[in-house]
Amino acid sequence: MMSSAMQPDRSTTHHLGVARIAVTTGLAAVLVFVLCWLGALVPLAGPTHAYIGLFTAAPANSFVALAQGSCWSLFFGGLSGGIFAAIYNALPAPRV
Repeated sequence: MMSSAMQPDRSTTHHLGVARIAVTTGLAAVLVFVLCWLGALVPLAGPTHAYIGLFTAAPANSFVALAQGSCWSLFFGGLSGGIFAAIYNALPAPRV
């Protein structure tokens, strides 16, 4: 049995690392974009074209779209992740 000194303090809150979450979501957004770009190379892949159009005006199956879209996905994914982590950390922890 654990002594009270060894038990974790449940009154502390868990904080997310803003930079770590920003990098993680940025890289995940790039991966989703690349998968959609690959899907645009397949005939009848309409929804992927719409996602690619969010980040670039270049033709969906071009390498220009891949480069521009990947950069913008990284930026906006990182921005979204950073905002998410900052808001999460600012909210009070729920009472148990």
